Amino acid sequence: MKALFLREHQVLSLEDTPEPRLINTTDVIVRVTASSICGSDIHFWKGHFPSIPNFILGHEFVGVISETGKDVEAFRVGERVAVPAGPFCGICPNCAAGKVYNCLAVQGMFGAGKAKGNLPGAQSHYVRVPHADACLAKIPDTVSDREALLVGDVLSTGYFAVENGSPPPGARVAVFGAGPVGLCAVACAQLFSPVQLFLIDIEDYRLQHGRKLGATHLLNPNRVNVIKEIKGLTDGNGVELTIDAAGIPQTLNQCITCTTPGGTISVVGIGTPASEFPMMKFMFKNLTMRGGLVPLTQMKRLLTLIEAKRLDVSSLITHTVKLDNIIEGYHLFANKEDNCVKVMVVP
Repeated sequence: MKALFLREHQVLSLEDTPEPRLINTTDVIVRVTASSICGSDIHFWKGHFPSIPNFILGHEFVGVISETGKDVEAFRVGERVAVPAGPFCGICPNCAAGKVYNCLAVQGMFGAGKAKGNLPGAQSHYVRVPHADACLAKIPDTVSDREALLVGDVLSTGYFAVENGSPPPGARVAVFGAGPVGLCAVACAQLFSPVQLFLIDIEDYRLQHGRKLGATHLLNPNRVNVIKEIKGLTDGNGVELTIDAAGIPQTLNQCITCTTPGGTISVVGIGTPASEFPMMKFMFKNLTMRGGLVPLTQMKRLLTLIEAKRLDVSSLITHTVKLDNIIEGYHLFANKEDNCVKVMVVP
């Protein structure tokens, strides 16, 4: 089969490699029918995330089960499935407590190399998925691969970002960063019926995607004073929930400034290792901050919403490339060429 490797000196290499085999009786082999290029893949390629080279990239994917271990009970050969970016066992103490992002049995994610679980990634023809019964989600027949593709990572993260704040109907929400995660947060926020939804980004074409997904106010920091605009449009109160999907130091400070006293800041953007924090401002406003890695336990719920036509982020997939041309897709996505938001990779 073909697979995209990250080799020494941050070199991307599409190569022939043996197909994966079942290792444990709870494994399945998934034939990848669609995968996507994520910002994390770019970070590995550019060396922004520490990694040990010589591994297959990719962790956003859907596919068809081609083989099952003898102890797999919930899935059969031929079924279409969405796969979480980080698999989990479902039975260890952490998983039992809902902390599947810290599963003691897996401790990693697809396509991140030996530094994070050594699970070969999905930018390939086939993938071995451990603990299938616990972590896979069946794709309804009426849901396309394109519609389901982002469920296992950025869509779940967007939903997590909003759910962190538990905004009541009629709340005001601000999303900083209109990348794929921020745009998914905009789409998921519609499920909570906000009365105002601000989207902040320096790329106008991404802001326009946000408008189509339900953002009511588009703010470009290169042209307007974001804090002044949000305060002015909320009678000086600010918003009940701010979502940091950008992960840069100045954004967190802006989130704290424009959140109303007693409000919540939800942080899902992976930023710099350390940054200054305006503790006094945070404390005097009695704010709550939540964040971290998404627990990928809402995939079935999200697929149900997609099936019911209540949620659709397929418009974020602006470009499609064949696996043979995936390196071109990496450059397209990393450089935001041709107003690229998300690249789907097909066999």
